[in-house]
Amino acid sequence: MGCMTRVCSLLLLAQASVALMPSSLAIASTTCSDKYVTAVAIQDRADIRAFVDCAAEYVSEHGTEEARRAFHEDERWRYGPHYVFVRLLANPEQGVLSRLLVFPPDPAREGVEGTQVHDIEDRYFLDYFTELHRVLGTVDAGWVHYFFTNFTSGNVEPKSSYLVEIDWEGQRAAIGAGIYERDLPGTCNRADVNAAALEADPSDQHLREFVRCAAMVVESRGYFAKAELEEDSRWSEGSVYVFVLDSMGNQIMSGSSVRLNGNQLHELGGQSRSTDQFGDRDVVDVANTFGETQIYYRAFNPQAGSHQRKVGLLKRVVAQGIPVIVGAGYYLD
Repeated sequence: MGCMTRVCSLLLLAQASVALMPSSLAIASTTCSDKYVTAVAIQDRADIRAFVDCAAEYVSEHGTEEARRAFHEDERWRYGPHYVFVRLLANPEQGVLSRLLVFPPDPAREGVEGTQVHDIEDRYFLDYFTELHRVLGTVDAGWVHYFFTNFTSGNVEPKSSYLVEIDWEGQRAAIGAGIYERDLPGTCNRADVNAAALEADPSDQHLREFVRCAAMVVESRGYFAKAELEEDSRWSEGSVYVFVLDSMGNQIMSGSSVRLNGNQLHELGGQSRSTDQFGDRDVVDVANTFGETQIYYRAFNPQAGSHQRKVGLLKRVVAQGIPVIVGAGYYLD
């Protein structure tokens, strides 16, 4: 008898649903091996967290000896300022000395007991090791913020490290990795974040750092930031420059060298409005709504003497009680 009834149709539908379940379950059970989280791909704190979670999984699956070898030798786990470290979770209140178990930048430190490390600076009136023990005594995983040597730059910089408690050969240990963010209020160093650096190495990450650091200047100094943003070579070099708009899209500051009748040309508007070249899409309103937005458009490149494609970033801040939009970009051509 043919399956022509409503019941048979429902059965067929149920069978089809069951057939789809394995692939759905496979997606839900994706492992770190499938994702292949790597040190070279790290850009933000979310990446660091995934990186550390996968490093902890690697220790569990492959054992401590293989993990120690991999963390030292494999590029997946070590690239530039990003690497995996493992530290014994000692209790300083009981006089137990802390000990590094894995530290790829300087393996000579591994296995050496001590309560202080010379380049962990106690700027927050607490001991780093005490804080490490306190955090992982409260939660199974979390963040610790401190100052540490960036082995790429050689400078002591603010570092945020994500840590997970693991078992390391029968001992309580913390496995972690950290990130040095150059666009924090405590960083934004002139030597690292500037217009010349963005022009030499244009990327979304460097653009974000540049705009966020300029936004901090505007946020802290308000309209008194105008002279610095328009005259200091840090904020205007070659084809890279900072500009500031009010919440309606009117230009109030610009480091652009291009002038017409004594006035700097509007960065976004083809004629007079910031919607002209965006098909009447109000990108300033987008920035006001989202707080930070990436835009793609064409602008006059003073270095090339022609209009070219450009990637820009707009960030909303409040300066002297008034919302403004800080922006910059880099040319693709």
